[in-house]
Amino acid sequence: MAEFLPAHRATMSDEGGYANNPSDLGGETYKGITRNFWGHWLGWIQVDQAKAAVGPMPVYGSAGYALWVKLLNRKLSSDASLQDQVGDFYFRNLWTANLLNQVKDQAVATWLYNHIVNGGGRGVMWMQLAAKVTPDGAIGPKTVAGINATPSVELLRRAEDIAGAYRLDVAHKNPSQIQFLSSWLERDGQPPEIIALVRAAARDGRLDDGEVAQLKKAMEAAG
Repeated sequence: MAEFLPAHRATMSDEGGYANNPSDLGGETYKGITRNFWGHWLGWIQVDQAKAAVGPMPVYGSAGYALWVKLLNRKLSSDASLQDQVGDFYFRNLWTANLLNQVKDQAVATWLYNHIVNGGGRGVMWMQLAAKVTPDGAIGPKTVAGINATPSVELLRRAEDIAGAYRLDVAHKNPSQIQFLSSWLERDGQPPEIIALVRAAARDGRLDDGEVAQLKKAMEAAG
């Protein structure tokens, strides 16, 4: 069965450290834990204490902000108690609660864990659609059985394309999200040639209906 630590390490490499991008719908974030959705997490107390010690946050996007975040992340990373809280949070709330310890393939479990961290129930639904089980956003015995019964390469290819199509639709409807599109698709597992096509299509800061349709076809063909 899949193991937590390899999946967690891979996911944390995507999540990075502290961020507070005004365009991010999750709001203030530390290692993928968003304050808007997990405001009750006790780790925010230590994050706030570290922020106070570093000083007032400069304007987002400024050179001062980049330095401030670097100093803050250095301080947060050195807090062993906080890092333990991060790992415990993910193990209890996302890994065990979603039965990922019952998934046989490590790559599949890692992809699903990564996308639950990034998208919650939506990430679950993408995998459910790929496994051809009811997409209700909740992992139970039927979802686990469907995942384990589908060849892992085929399952991941489907999940990547389902997630990619959703990302394109989001960026199409809300151009402010285009800035995140490349990193989202890289996280989904889309190949470099698809990322390049997306960047070229979105270079004017928008995606029209025709561009979205063409990009979806390209994703399917690449799979």
